[in-house]
Amino acid sequence: MIHKKFNPVDYALYDQKAKDKTTEYLQGLGYQVVDHPNRYAQDLIAKSEMNEFMVECEVKVLWKTDSFPFPNVQLPERKSKFLKERTLFFIWNEQLTRAFTFWSDDVKKLTPVEVPNKRVRRGEYFYQVPLDMTQMVEG
Repeated sequence: MIHKKFNPVDYALYDQKAKDKTTEYLQGLGYQVVDHPNRYAQDLIAKSEMNEFMVECEVKVLWKTDSFPFPNVQLPERKSKFLKERTLFFIWNEQLTRAFTFWSDDVKKLTPVEVPNKRVRRGEYFYQVPLDMTQMVEG
């Protein structure tokens, strides 16, 4: 499978902002949140007295408003490595005012499909997560 090349500009612009916003949101729910020590693993680890899970977050730069302009949330197939552990995904809009969240257990039920896009014309696969499998949160 073909994957989008790592973009250091996007990473510099959005990675820490997504982590900070996700951390703030989860701390508001009473979780302790720390950066994952393995830079190739999920972004964060969230813990409470009763629960612990991994967290992966990103900014979808094509989502520019509070309303979501797409029929589903697309998660790149390259993130399937995060499905082995219980992971909560956060997909933030560009302004970091809203995010869709969903669990790895739900993504495991889906089959990735090829989606031609601006950066990879052929061969890149995504999980198309139906909106009814997600929860919208406000940041």
